[in-house]
Amino acid sequence: MSYVHGSVERQPTKVLLTGFGPFGDFKVNPSWQIMKQFDGQRCGDLIMESVEIPVEYAAVDKFMETVRQEQLDDIALAIHCGVGKPGAVCLEQFARNGKYSRVDTSQKLPCGDMERKENDKCAQDGPDMIETQIDLASVARACQEGNSGKDAVRIKLSTDAGLYLCEYIYYSSMHHLRIPSVFVHVPPVDEPYSSEAILDAIKQVIAKTVEEVCGTKVMPELLTGSTHLEHWVQCFNEHMRVNAGWSTAVAAIRTLISYIEQSDAGTLSELRDGIKSVIGALTCSMSSRITSVSSGCELFLRFITLKAEHPKDFAKCRAQLVASGTVFLDNAIKGRSKVAKKGLSFVHDGTTVLTHSYSRVVFEVLKKAALEKKRFNVYVTESRPSCTGHKMATRLTECGIPVTVIPDAAVGHVIEKIDCCLVGAEAIVESGGIINTIGTYQMAVLSKATNTPFYAVGESFKFVRLFPLRQSELPPYRAKPLDGLPDGLRSISPKMDYTPPALVTLIITDIGVLTPSAVSDELIKLYC
Repeated sequence: MSYVHGSVERQPTKVLLTGFGPFGDFKVNPSWQIMKQFDGQRCGDLIMESVEIPVEYAAVDKFMETVRQEQLDDIALAIHCGVGKPGAVCLEQFARNGKYSRVDTSQKLPCGDMERKENDKCAQDGPDMIETQIDLASVARACQEGNSGKDAVRIKLSTDAGLYLCEYIYYSSMHHLRIPSVFVHVPPVDEPYSSEAILDAIKQVIAKTVEEVCGTKVMPELLTGSTHLEHWVQCFNEHMRVNAGWSTAVAAIRTLISYIEQSDAGTLSELRDGIKSVIGALTCSMSSRITSVSSGCELFLRFITLKAEHPKDFAKCRAQLVASGTVFLDNAIKGRSKVAKKGLSFVHDGTTVLTHSYSRVVFEVLKKAALEKKRFNVYVTESRPSCTGHKMATRLTECGIPVTVIPDAAVGHVIEKIDCCLVGAEAIVESGGIINTIGTYQMAVLSKATNTPFYAVGESFKFVRLFPLRQSELPPYRAKPLDGLPDGLRSISPKMDYTPPALVTLIITDIGVLTPSAVSDELIKLYC
């Protein structure tokens, strides 16, 4: 599956998994307990993302709208799960539009109140029934073959999804999102199957459905279906807490080295698959900084495996990978100071610098300039809604640098006072453009209009093989609605934006000061 924006073909990157929250006698819903265990794991070339849905019609509607607006193009497949009747795992073949006459946990119907109406449908303009595009007969057959054994769960087809939230989300997925979808009913635990047996069956369903839809062969046993990945997310979070000066990418790379040291993989191929699963778990745990982490980890994986000599003794191979990884990590940590040294010549005595949000690299450049006894002023945007500009202003003030904080909307007002703009970069893309905190693009537009130099700074591990042409082609970032709005108002609060290369004067990196057009050449050197 793929889709095209302009001249660029983009592949979906996710398998969306959903389970339901508590309802009725199920204080802990088995569907969510199962599906959450796959969150962040890699399934072939796709990353699984698990979402818990409250047992409310309005919650399903809101979820579908969020997916449709923010990440629809990244989803290859949706697998929804709910608890059903004892005896078997059921693959639902179709979903009906109504009539939904059973109230949800908030005592509401699709129409929004308790009154039963003839139009209690999922979609007023939708067909009475939608059949899934997926050949579930083939999936069920393959699952049953792969899930054989004395205690294996029976996997069968079903034609009745229940006309409740399970069928409602299934119909919504096929009608509103129009993506390949399947709904899976799991039996209650111990009626008669254990949670482990049900989990094994769901591994089969996920693997065989991905193979059917995407043509990617997945080994179900590689879907660990356990919370061991949460340990590595916690390990990453601990590195970020203890090493406050580290970037997210550096902390992620250190986490991968720990994984290599502790993994029970017996071959290089198994180890690579495990590393990819950990990378997936880390990126799925983040609301932002996704691109710099994924690009840094991809370069790390390439660096260490290219240097592996594949000795017969895998213990020696593992030690070699750890040594290579440590070298890569040391270079990544030193990258920021190298950028600061190269950026020093762009901050002159008497200049006024405008920066945006909080960037560790920008801070190091300005701090080094202050230590060199250069006298300059800095304007910092607040960077709402996160207000990370406040942190930047505080840290610069502690270094004795005169700082003025301005609201994001005041950039146009102060731009005539600015000698240069200096911003960080979440990622530096193939074209020489940058992905960074929302608001960077509009600052670059104003800089271009006033002939103000616009410099981006970042380490080379942030170079990423992406070629966006517009804002809608950025990787998915989990955006939250704006706080404090009156009830009933919709909001959008994107975390990142894309600044095209035509607006960037120079890119200051640890490997040199580059024009935007030179980035593609450096990417070739890094990946070839």
